[in-house]
Amino acid sequence: MNHEPADLQRLRRYDAETSEYRLAIITDEDKASRIELDDGRFAWQSTIRYDRLLRQVESDDGRAGYRMEDIPSSEGGDARLTSLVAEGGRGAEFSELVLFGERMLAFDDRTGLVCEVREGHQLVPRQILMTGCGDEAFKGFKSEWATLKGDQIVVGSHGRSRPLEWIKRLDRSYQVHSHDWHEPYRRIREALGIGPDGYVIHEAAEWHPGHERWYFFPRKISTEPFDEAVDERERGGNTLIIADESFADIRTLEVGERVPERGVSSFKLIPGHPDEFVGLKSVEWGDTTETYLFCFDADGNVLQEDTFIGAYKCEGVAIL
Repeated sequence: MNHEPADLQRLRRYDAETSEYRLAIITDEDKASRIELDDGRFAWQSTIRYDRLLRQVESDDGRAGYRMEDIPSSEGGDARLTSLVAEGGRGAEFSELVLFGERMLAFDDRTGLVCEVREGHQLVPRQILMTGCGDEAFKGFKSEWATLKGDQIVVGSHGRSRPLEWIKRLDRSYQVHSHDWHEPYRRIREALGIGPDGYVIHEAAEWHPGHERWYFFPRKISTEPFDEAVDERERGGNTLIIADESFADIRTLEVGERVPERGVSSFKLIPGHPDEFVGLKSVEWGDTTETYLFCFDADGNVLQEDTFIGAYKCEGVAIL
């Protein structure tokens, strides 16, 4: 039996010779997720799509690059996920995917629901996370990012307000522990030079077990107070945060050119090539929603430029 922690198992799932991966990408369609079933009941749906990620090395300079390849619907390239759980008339707003051993988990940022995704399309509820410390309000946790650390999943929110600075830790039996993460979030804001009027919105983070470092890629960064219209079109970030386990040592790194309306909504380290990452950038501007896939390395080099994948919002990616 393999007793290696789950995060290291994932890191070593593939070796350095691997050049083709299968991706799962999940949508967060907000209010558009509600549907009516044949029996008259309301339900909430999300789309999960499957794609190939291909790695190639240039013969002249030895530099790696990536490209995405669609898997046709006829080959199981996409599926609909249906949930009957909602909060305030909304549900199935999945903001992250994590492979936990052989189980793929999806996290609903509206209800706090944690689901296993089975057979590529079946949702099996496993836990409901509650906001803040877990007993202060009857409100689902706004799950925005999730990553493996040891044999647990760490689930976090965007950190723009105190109740959303808590994190949740889930073990293999889905037992939940809540932790106040005000200090790590504060130290990230400090490293970014964010004063008392500004804010940082997190939707993408990874714990790297090989480097023993936290990698955060904020979706939005602002030194000014929150204004929704301005936030949508101008606050997208391109700054990667790299921190030690205690967040005592933090450095920042710019990755590519900043596109103001695009912000990172998910990224994952690539097994077999642990200094390389695949991520998603989302756009929400008025009635416009878009998603782009990109790849980069730990030194800030772009390995795949932003590649348009759909006129809808995707907020979770996993490598299967």
